[in-house]
Amino acid sequence: MKREAFAAATGRRVAVVALRGPGERAVERLGAVTVIRVPGRKSRGGPVSYLREYVDFTLRCLDLLARHPRLAHARLVHVHTLPDLLVWAARPAQRRGARVILDLHEIFPEFTRAKYPGILGGVAARAARAVERWARRRADVTITVNAPIEQLLAARPIGRRERRVVIHNSADPGDFGLERRPTARPRNRGPLELVYHGSLTPLYGLDLGVRGVAFAIERGVPIHLTILGEGPHRAALEQLVGRLRLAACVRFESPLPQAALPARLSQFDAGVVPTQLDAMTRYSLSNKLLEYVHLGLPILAARLPSYRQYLGDDAAWYWTPGDPGDFARAIGEFASAQPDERCARALRAQRALARIAWSGERERLIAVYQELLAAPSDQENSPPRSR
Repeated sequence: MKREAFAAATGRRVAVVALRGPGERAVERLGAVTVIRVPGRKSRGGPVSYLREYVDFTLRCLDLLARHPRLAHARLVHVHTLPDLLVWAARPAQRRGARVILDLHEIFPEFTRAKYPGILGGVAARAARAVERWARRRADVTITVNAPIEQLLAARPIGRRERRVVIHNSADPGDFGLERRPTARPRNRGPLELVYHGSLTPLYGLDLGVRGVAFAIERGVPIHLTILGEGPHRAALEQLVGRLRLAACVRFESPLPQAALPARLSQFDAGVVPTQLDAMTRYSLSNKLLEYVHLGLPILAARLPSYRQYLGDDAAWYWTPGDPGDFARAIGEFASAQPDERCARALRAQRALARIAWSGERERLIAVYQELLAAPSDQENSPPRSR
């Protein structure tokens, strides 16, 4: 959301509405961007908690767009999901003639199905499919974040013509600096240094990653895994590390400020992306993976269909999702690879992703903004559009 806000702020005033975290101000100005933070929480609880939090945030956003004087003349509302229901909050601005972008960072039906398996998940997924269709019908443009999601949405028609645009969440040079060319660094005589950074939730497979490290050590591969991040799964991961007696080989570090992250990540031999494979992640393209590629790091990744679609089979060290033994096999192959081979795969990954570099994605996004802002508002047309 940050990148989109600053991209849109070129010569325009932009307001961002988000949840207010501890110690954060209710309103903050960041150049041409005004951040409005509303009370709320993200508890990662059960389905009832999720629904309550989603509805509460949607109602608060709806009230802001209906009553806040600074938002009275909004011409474009960019809605970032989850949930798809959040499009409803844009209705007051839409009645005044504003255009609406629905930005599907994740696909709600598959998210629901993966998070709540069984009968409950099946019922919830069908409801989420109906909400998704309704939200897409309300929007002037639907943005998706990768080709697999675009292909999935194309197979789920909404009963009218739909404008869909893919804007990838590529690494932003404003946050990570210019792309770093991979270098053939000599293999260290010490342990192999691997890193994971980001949220610690079961979805991202860190428990399997830790077990894979244990198997690799048993097979004679000296290795350190550094986990940079916080999240609801951290305590369970720390307990797992204790049970496996891996405290000397698996380190936990707190998240770093964005400005310090690129330098820290660049100190490692490779980045690890151990994402679990489920109904949702088969359509995902990990931001972590894109960031490692941008920084010139080789990648050890679970063999997800979307990763292979973008990188191919020869640009990373893959293993079977959910299989720590196969992860240990991939670690061993990476450890024995020559520096030139590590560099070659990292370079192939960069070349594969060159077509989705943020510079081009940013221009595509700005073009969407310009197109919608240049179009006559609904108030200038008679009768108004029915959605």
